[in-house]
Parts: sequence; structure tokens; C-alpha cells
Amino acid sequence: MIKGNKKLFVLYALVVSFIVVLLFLFNPTSILIEPKITPLEFLQGKPYIVLFNGITVIVPTSTFFVYLLGVQILYFGVKLIKNNKNIWGISLIFWGIGTLLAGTSYQGLGYELKCDGNTYCEFTSGFELSYLFITAISISVMAIAFSRDFLDISKQKALELYAKIALGIYTIILMLGSILENSLLISYEIFSLFFMPLFVVFFVINISNYRKEKDQLNKSFIKVWIFFLVVNVLYYVYYIPGFTESLYSNTGIWFSANDVLHIGLIFWFFYFQSKIIKHENLDNQ
Repeated sequence: MIKGNKKLFVLYALVVSFIVVLLFLFNPTSILIEPKITPLEFLQGKPYIVLFNGITVIVPTSTFFVYLLGVQILYFGVKLIKNNKNIWGISLIFWGIGTLLAGTSYQGLGYELKCDGNTYCEFTSGFELSYLFITAISISVMAIAFSRDFLDISKQKALELYAKIALGIYTIILMLGSILENSLLISYEIFSLFFMPLFVVFFVINISNYRKEKDQLNKSFIKVWIFFLVVNVLYYVYYIPGFTESLYSNTGIWFSANDVLHIGLIFWFFYFQSKIIKHENLDNQ
């Protein structure tokens, strides 16, 4: 797919790069974390290290886990492309880039990007906005890969059309939220509204297909989506009671809900990639 459409691929890359640049240029600095928090208060609530050049890195262990996850996903994406599973591979490459962007702002350089030099810490950064955009691309591309492997042609078009329209509308909403400095439009909740239901659709399609065909491919992917659900449920099980804060205040050990999610996803991506590689009839486009 990549070799046969180099010009189109370059065009897409330029458009994506242009939008990312705009998200950095129109980073809504007037939107603050609520309730307002000073840089000092921000650092008091979590572990951090100051590097020799004065750069503050927050939650070092969490930063390690999220960067490890991002590199892993990129590696798997390249590996899938080498195995001629191009659309799945491209999806993972975007996912990996998005993960590194998120890890830079939510973890690693979160203080530097949103707090340092400010009276109060800012709500977001260009890295976080770009993470939302890049991850939206990843899930949309995954929907296209999924549709071509699990649906007949007539139904493929419907799912692919939804993925493309959702991506287009969401990109406009995200850009407007950034330019107009509207916290709702740039929130993770709006992102979830557009793209998280796709994973439910994938799950339902695989179950429906398996009931008809009793095949190993759909059975494998049912397990993939169940595993994905379990990882996300574990995140909320750890997050809602506030285990992160209580563990840190009582022991000085930082192990957050994001760590639960990222470590879980590391194992999930190993499983996910193994299922795609295993089936020779997947993708090959």
C-alpha cells in the first residue's frame, strides 16, 4: 500500500504535520488546571528529579513505563509492515507516536510544559493536543484495517466511512477548541465519544462472525478485545479509590493508575501483535 501510493502518503504526512504544528501554535495557555494549582503545589504531589541541565522530570518511573510502551508499539508497527500487514502497522505507528507525545506531557516534562514559569499550571500542552489528534488517526486507520479483514465489501464501506468522518469532524472540533481555548472541545471525554465506541463495534463484529463461522481468527480477536477491556477496567479499579495518592503518601512509592494502564497495555500489545502475525490472511495490502 505504501509503495504504490507514495504521493498520497506524502500528502497525508504533510497534512498531519501541518495540523500538529497548528496545535502547538494555538496551544490554549489561558486554560488552567482546576482547581488552580501553583508550580510548587504541582511538584509537592508527586516524585520528580532535576537533571543536570535544570530540566525537571516528574514521575520518573511512570515516564519510563509510558516511553517503553511507545517504543514497543512503534517496533510492532514496523514489524507488521515488514510482514505485509500494512494498514495494521500504520495504525500502530500512529498509536506509538501518540503514546510518546502523551508520555512527554502527562508524565516526563509535564511540569516544564505546563507549570514552569507560570503563576498557575496550565490545563494542557501542544504535546497533549497532538496526542489526541495522532491517536484519533491511529484508531481510524485501525477501523479501516479491521473492516477489510472482518467485513464484506458493503459493510466495509460503512465502517470506513464512519472512521473517516469521525476523524474529520473530531479534527475540526479539536482545532476549534485549541483556537477558541475551550476546555470541553479539547477534553479526553470528547475524544472518547468519537473513538472508544469503535472498540465495542470491533468486539461485536468478531462475536457475530464467530457465531456464524466458528473460526479461529474471530475467536482470537474476541480474546484480544476482552483482554483490552480487562486492562482498562483495572485502570479504573485502581484510579477511582485513589490508590495512587494513598500509596505515595504512606510509603513514598509512586505507582499510579496510568502505570497500571501502561504495563497492562505492554502485555496487551504483545498479545495483539502475536494474533495479527499469526494469521496469514490478515491485511496483506
